[in-house]
Amino acid sequence: MIRSLRAVAFVTLLAAVVAAQPTARVHGVVSDESGGVLPGVTVTVAAADGRPIAVTTTDDVGAFATPVPAGRFKLSFALDGFSSSVLDVDVGANTDTAVPVHLALAPRSEVVVVQGRAPAAPASRPGPAQAPPPPPVVPLVPHDRDSICGPAKPSATPESLGTIQALRYNSGPELFAADDQVTIDGGTFTGLTVGQNVVARRTYRIDSDAENKIGEHTAGVLQIVAATDRMSIAVVVYACDEIMRGDRLAPFAPEPLRAPEPAGVPAYDHAARILFADSGQMLGAPRRLLVIDHGRVEAMHAGQRVTLFRRSRRDHQTPVVLGDAVVVAVRDDSATIRVEHAFDAIEPGDWAAPERIAVSQR
Repeated sequence: MIRSLRAVAFVTLLAAVVAAQPTARVHGVVSDESGGVLPGVTVTVAAADGRPIAVTTTDDVGAFATPVPAGRFKLSFALDGFSSSVLDVDVGANTDTAVPVHLALAPRSEVVVVQGRAPAAPASRPGPAQAPPPPPVVPLVPHDRDSICGPAKPSATPESLGTIQALRYNSGPELFAADDQVTIDGGTFTGLTVGQNVVARRTYRIDSDAENKIGEHTAGVLQIVAATDRMSIAVVVYACDEIMRGDRLAPFAPEPLRAPEPAGVPAYDHAARILFADSGQMLGAPRRLLVIDHGRVEAMHAGQRVTLFRRSRRDHQTPVVLGDAVVVAVRDDSATIRVEHAFDAIEPGDWAAPERIAVSQR
């Protein structure tokens, strides 16, 4: 009985000694051969015999940090498109050791996933903020800018490729303008690719009696310049107004640039209702962008002219002309129009009659 108690006590003491084994910490930045940092690298800590101890990944600036047992162990680094790297590390107890790592591109015989140009590695010591590289040359399709910047009815199933999170070099500001570089919480898994043009959108509440109480505002156009599976970097190509943190990304689908059609005869019997204007804007002024409830289903098309009117209070069949407008963007069940001339205030609930062109005028 005494020998058994001594054996149990010895095992308990040995477990306590193992649990109290001194530990240390390693950290560093993983970059490619050019010095660009590499987000999403898998970092594995293994004992000398190959037994895994801990696994972590680099953040959006290529940095990693993990506790390790004091003594000798192995650090391995892996990322699609790059050759893996294994380092033998020997650290003392309660130390904090920096381990800089550079990964080389995989040989041509391997399958390489092009991720775009990686961000530049941050300075090891605090210093002046790095100047961002110039934005890329963006081959935008020629288009009427109002077809992008105008308001719209939100889609019943809105498509989101990711949302805008922060400036690439500074997480403080929440408003972004042309040439700013921003981080996106979406990547190749959500459909983003390097060189892709996207728009930034957000919804807003409509303070009116319109049936649809929610409008959609497009804030600007961006281009993706770097992408991993779950994170991307984009450059603002142009801003319709302020681009905000939390704006969601959607595909860039502009209407082609075209001249407005000649004036025609308004079809009052096939008129569309005017629903709302852009966020926070009053109705009834030239160059104002409005949303109507007719779209492709009703054969509306970009460049088409419409006559703006309302029904007379005394005779609902007598139109009172308020001005005219041009269609700049079309969806299935709605369209965006730009007011060209306004003779009176235009309000939600007024009408937009499509103008029919005689065959001889076309």
